[in-house]
Amino acid sequence: MTTTARRAALAAVLKRLPSYTKPRWPKPGEKPHNTVELLSGAEFEGGDVVRDIGTYLSPMLEPDWPHKLPKRLLTLMKGLRSDPSLARLRQLEDAAQTVLDEADAGRSPVLAQSIAVVEDLVDRSLVYAAALGCQRAAMRCAVMCCRHWRGRPGSFGDPVTHGLMLSMLDYLHAADLHISPADVRGYIQESRHLQIWQADRDARKLVHLLGLVHEAIDTPEPGASAPNDPEDRAALSEDRVGIIRQAPPVTEVSPEEASAWFNPDGQTYGESDPPLAPGMVVIGDVSHVKKGGKHDNDPVKEAEPIINKRLPLVPPPADLGAARAELLADAPHAERIVDRLLRPQASRAFVGNPPVLIWGPPGTGKTRLARRYGEVMGLQPAVLSMAGATDSITLTGTARGWSTGGFSILGRELLRTRIANPLIVIDEGDKIGTSRTNGNACDALINLLGVETAARYRDAYLQADIDGSRVQWIITANALDTIPRALVDRCLVLRLDEPGPEHLRTLATSILADVRADRGLDELWAPPFDGVEWSALEANWSKGGSLRALRRLVETVLDARDAGPRQ
Repeated sequence: MTTTARRAALAAVLKRLPSYTKPRWPKPGEKPHNTVELLSGAEFEGGDVVRDIGTYLSPMLEPDWPHKLPKRLLTLMKGLRSDPSLARLRQLEDAAQTVLDEADAGRSPVLAQSIAVVEDLVDRSLVYAAALGCQRAAMRCAVMCCRHWRGRPGSFGDPVTHGLMLSMLDYLHAADLHISPADVRGYIQESRHLQIWQADRDARKLVHLLGLVHEAIDTPEPGASAPNDPEDRAALSEDRVGIIRQAPPVTEVSPEEASAWFNPDGQTYGESDPPLAPGMVVIGDVSHVKKGGKHDNDPVKEAEPIINKRLPLVPPPADLGAARAELLADAPHAERIVDRLLRPQASRAFVGNPPVLIWGPPGTGKTRLARRYGEVMGLQPAVLSMAGATDSITLTGTARGWSTGGFSILGRELLRTRIANPLIVIDEGDKIGTSRTNGNACDALINLLGVETAARYRDAYLQADIDGSRVQWIITANALDTIPRALVDRCLVLRLDEPGPEHLRTLATSILADVRADRGLDELWAPPFDGVEWSALEANWSKGGSLRALRRLVETVLDARDAGPRQ
């Protein structure tokens, strides 16, 4: 590409930059996104795949729809619109594909002009099924992304083409995850824009590596003929061993070393530059802050360890499969939540999720799951119970003029952990008090969770801004009806149901290890349960339920061991 053409391409991208970097929602009053746009990462209608299914199918089921489709297809479409499910999507896909196969064989039951509608039914069914967690559909969607991308004009000012490339990588990753399909009842709404942008780091690595290889290929050695010289091409085909023999030595680089060459913004560095691991400065210039008097606290001195210091951003574990197994060993009934939290980390330079709200019946292990997630990911979690909190001081801190002056929760946790993305678990989020005497805790939490406000959070004690944009948040609650809507809207809401009897053995084994640790017992003194004990546990926990109740049963079994058999 010439310099002029490159500048023109760059200008075309800059002109439409928000289309690349912002979610693409259907515009009010316009038709919903077509299938290619959905494949490229455009959002479903209302951000909800179920709603999009209804919007897509409804016009096709109207009496005045110009395309005449087979009765079986129409029946399946009506059933899918009224009661969406993964099984119905697969049935519709199979039936539509059968129509296309018959058309190829010359036995088409539909007119030629309606074939495109049936083809779109197949593709659209796959997009919906992939959104519900079907790995086979995700693989097919990756192929469709590749096909549409290669078939589009080579325009650099086209966000759909760019989105197809990122979405292809995202679908390939989703196809490799061992996740049980969600179906509609377990479906969790999530932004397609955020999903495909998780693949941005992979795309940058791919482009960087290919650029280096192509530069090496296109740069002739001194005295060598030009790459397009016919004699040179003949030599390439005749002496491949010679090429390998003359190739420059390759330096092996581990994945950890390679990832260190990318900063959080995805920029790469040359060989002469030092590797820069992900990190950020959370407290910058404080020269404007007035120093404390003789009897005053000096917050600047207290915060000195992190002022103008680059704090590391904790990267995901090298083996996410092992992390998943460790979390599911503690919470086998939380598979959907664990997979939703871990999936984005596979393509990130550092651990990051939007604020998460985990809710469900009491005793399901919400707080333990949140804490264990932070421990497994290396985020040094802090658990803050907000049950009955009547003011916001716990979160906002206290101004320096008071004898009890102290940092906000952001300042405290950044100082404690010395990392830029620690995890803060807000426990009992539905029990926060409603008093506003000293500020309301929910109002303060809303400010802490906002992207813009968290990046420039003014700490009342330090009297300077703190960048808490990378701090991770998990809120736990038993119900949603007492949590302000503004707070719920800022969170990824995930429901944790009670464990069932099928989870008993995994949970009881994990609880047994906890009880051993609490009582200071060695495994020799508290061995695994035997057959009789398992039978007793299964009989008394036959319907599943609260983990607190299960712990009491485990402790009862251990107490029965100590008491010995009845005389």
